[in-house]
Formats: sequence, structure tokens, C-alpha cells
Amino acid sequence: MSMQNELPVRERAFYHNKVIVGGFCMIVVVILATTMILYHLKQRHISPVPQSIAQSVDFPIYYPVQSRLPSGFTLDPGSFKQPIPTGINYTVTYGNQATEDLVFSLQPKPSDSALQKFDASYIPLHNSYQTSIGQAYIGAYNTKQVTETLVSLPVDSSDTWIIVTAPYNINQGQLKQVLSSLSKN
Repeated sequence: MSMQNELPVRERAFYHNKVIVGGFCMIVVVILATTMILYHLKQRHISPVPQSIAQSVDFPIYYPVQSRLPSGFTLDPGSFKQPIPTGINYTVTYGNQATEDLVFSLQPKPSDSALQKFDASYIPLHNSYQTSIGQAYIGAYNTKQVTETLVSLPVDSSDTWIIVTAPYNINQGQLKQVLSSLSKN
């Protein structure tokens, strides 16, 4: 008879343990879901491109995502300008002097023959670097005042052409990291 009295107690204990384990699993699932949502929201970035500039051109705007830039490099959100109706520019700063800025110019991508002519005329000796958005051509350009690093990056999947000027002595690894950080607006 004592076996029969203990059986319901065991069943109740088993049921009680199932409820506790089930509740614990539910709490873990809620915590994991909340963590994933917060992580996703944190990874999203708000575009630094002013809406008036984004709407004024007929091509996608690409800019470096701050969290992907090398240490010490900063996208200047106040530098977005439209000096001509069909182009925009902005600056990424690093170092202590204005001469250490990277100036990005974006404009509609010309024909392949015009791009080849540009590369041949301005950076005949260049290195190629494949980014996620297209093939970048990196070379030196000598103006009458100074020699600069010049990058030509026609974006593969859009009508955007990105031209970057940088100091001649920029660290090439850091420059490639900047180019790899480009994201579409």
C-alpha cells in the first residue's frame, strides 16, 4: 500500500520538474532572442549621408562604415558636399594634419573605354585591389604641387564611380581597409 501512496507523489514531482525545466528553457529562449535582436539593431548603421544630397544624384552613394575603418580614421559626416550637379564628395580624416585626409569623389560611372583612358592617363602604373563592390586601381598621381595616391573604383553593380585622393605615403593596408569598408547608402 505504501507503493501506491508514493506513486502519485513521484508523478507530481516528475510533473513539477518538467514544469521547472520547461520554464527555464523558455527563459533561455527569450534571453537568446532578445540578445540577437539587440545585436542586430546595434550592427545596423544610420547613414551619414544627408538626405538632400542622397536625393540630388541619380546614382547610389557609397561611404565607409565607421566601425570598419582602421583605428584613427574617421568619416567626417559634415564633409558631404555637392560641388557639381552630378557629383558629391566627402572626407575621411586621419592623423593630425588636413593634408592627411582622404577625399572621396563620387560621380556617375562613365563608359568602360573612358575608365580605361582615365586609368592610363592618371595612374598608368597601378596595383589592383578587389573589394566587395568592385576592382580598385591604386596608383600615384603627380600634380604640379604634390604627389598623391589616387584610387579609381568603378562599382560593379551600380552606376557609381568612386575616386579617392590620399597622401602619397598612406599605409596601403589601411587604405585597402578603408576601401573594403565602403557600404551603399
